[in-house]
Amino acid sequence: MEEMFKLSRRRGSAKWQVRKRWPSDVAHILKGEFTASTGEEDKKRAQENLALIVAEYNRRVREARDKLAKAPRGELSNDECHRMAVQFFEASLPSFVVRRALDPAKHSELLRDAKERLGAAQASLGRNSFGAVAGVSRTMVEQAGLDVPDDHPSYEHLQRMLMRAFVELHRAAVAHLEGAADYRPEDSAMREIPASEEAGRTVADLITEYEAEKSPKWSGSTKKGVAPVFRFLREVFPGRQVASITRADAKMVRSLLEELPANMGKRKELEGLTVPQAIVKGRALGLPKVQPKTINDGYLIHIAAVFNWARREQWIAASPFEGLQVHDPVSDLDRRDPFTVDQLNKLFASAPWDAPWNPERKQGGGAFWVPLLCLYHGLRNGEAGGLRVEDIDEEDGVTVLHVREYGQRKLKTRESRRTLPVHPELIRLGFLEYVQHRREAGAFLLFPEGVVNDRGQVAAKLGERFSARVKAMDFDGRKLGMHSFRHGFEDRLRAAELPERTALALAGRSEAGSSRSYGEGVSTKQKADC
Repeated sequence: MEEMFKLSRRRGSAKWQVRKRWPSDVAHILKGEFTASTGEEDKKRAQENLALIVAEYNRRVREARDKLAKAPRGELSNDECHRMAVQFFEASLPSFVVRRALDPAKHSELLRDAKERLGAAQASLGRNSFGAVAGVSRTMVEQAGLDVPDDHPSYEHLQRMLMRAFVELHRAAVAHLEGAADYRPEDSAMREIPASEEAGRTVADLITEYEAEKSPKWSGSTKKGVAPVFRFLREVFPGRQVASITRADAKMVRSLLEELPANMGKRKELEGLTVPQAIVKGRALGLPKVQPKTINDGYLIHIAAVFNWARREQWIAASPFEGLQVHDPVSDLDRRDPFTVDQLNKLFASAPWDAPWNPERKQGGGAFWVPLLCLYHGLRNGEAGGLRVEDIDEEDGVTVLHVREYGQRKLKTRESRRTLPVHPELIRLGFLEYVQHRREAGAFLLFPEGVVNDRGQVAAKLGERFSARVKAMDFDGRKLGMHSFRHGFEDRLRAAELPERTALALAGRSEAGSSRSYGEGVSTKQKADC
C-alpha cells in the first residue's frame, strides 16, 4: 500500500508531506483530499514516517466505510448504472446465444421467434416500459448494498440501461442464428464497462494486498499455481472496484473459465493476448479447454479464497464467489490420485513384472496383464478383467481389443463400448503370445480370474489384490489402486493435447453436444496414430 503514497514538498516549505485523493466510494463523506506532513526535512527520515501516515489514511477510510455500511447509499451514479448494465449483458449472453447444431426447421423457428422478441423488446424500450428488467434491477441494487427508492431518478436510469442491455441480448441472439459468430454489440454502451477516474479499492489492489499477507507462507508450487489465477482476475476485471463485483459477475467468471484454453500461458499462438482475447482466439482455433477439475481446484478455489479474505478484512460484505463451481462429470466416488512416475517404476520393477510372463507361472494371467492394460489403455478394472479371447483380433490391419457387452456382462456407459489398437508396448511385452496361448487352450475368457457374476459384473478380486499390493508398498496418494491408472491415462491424454473427440474415444467417455449421435466416431487408424 505504501508505494501508492508519494512524498512531495509544499511550495515555500522545507518539510515533506503526503497528499492523496480519497477513494471514490467515500470521497463524498471525507471531502477534499488527504494531506499530512511528515514533520521532516530529510527525505529518508520522512520516508520512515510514511507507514504511520498510511495507517492514519487507512483508519479514516475504514471509518468512513463503516459509516456507509450503517447507512446504505440511496442513489446510483451514471457510471454505476452503466457498469451494472454491461455486467448484466455479459452474464446473460451465454443463455441467449444458441451454439449447438440445429435442424433447418428448428433453426428457422428459433430465428423467427428471436426476431419477434427483439421487436417486442425494442418497442418496450421506446415506450419507457421496463417491466422485463424490473426484477433484475432491484436484485442488482440490493446485491450492491444500496437502498435506492423505486422513484429515484438514478433507479429509472438504471432500468433504462438494463433495458438497453436486454435489447442488445436479443440482437445478439438474432445475429448468431444468422451466422454472425463474431457479432459485436450494436449499442456502443454494451461494448465495455466505463472506467472510473478514481478506482478506489480495485481487484488489482485486492490481489496485491492478499498476496503480500499470504505469500510468505506459500510453497513454490502454490506461488506457481496462483499466478495464472491472479492474471485471470486482473485481465477480466481491469480497474474494477472490489465492492462492485456481483454474483452475476461471479457466474460470468465461471462461464469464461469453461472457455479458457488449456495451458494458455505456454501457447505461442496466444502470446501477448489478454485472457478475454485468448478465449476468443482459442475458440476460433479449436484449442482444448481447461478441465472441470482444473476450473474448480485450480481457479475457483483460489478466487473464492481471495474474496473470502476481502470479506474478513471488511472490503466487502459478502463474497460473490461463495459455493461457485462447475459440474464435473467425474464422480466423487471415482476421484483419486494417479500414480507418479517414480511409483510406476517401483511398482513394475517388482513381481510379477520383474520377469516376462510365461505359462509356467502359478499366478494367473490377470494379475500380470490387467494392470498393464489399465496403464496403457486407461481401461476400467472390469473392462480389462472381463475381456474374452475373441475380443482381441485385427481391424484395418491393426491388432485391436474390443470393449463390449456379452451375456450378463454390462458396461458402465454406452460410450464404454469401444475398439482400441493394442498398445505397442503390450505387444513388445508378449501380450499377443499370451492371447494365442489362451486361444489354443480353447479358453473363453482371456483371464481365468475374470469370472462374471450373476449381476453381470466382473468379480473385484483382481482389483482388491492389486490394491493390497499397492498398500503394502506404502505409496503416498489418495485411494491408489487399479482405477489410478485410468486417471493417469487421462492426464496423459490432456498433456498430449489430442483433439477432444479422439481423447474421449480413447478414454470411453461421452462427447458433449448433439454430435455424439451422428456417424461412427473415430476410426481405428486415427486411434492407432495417436
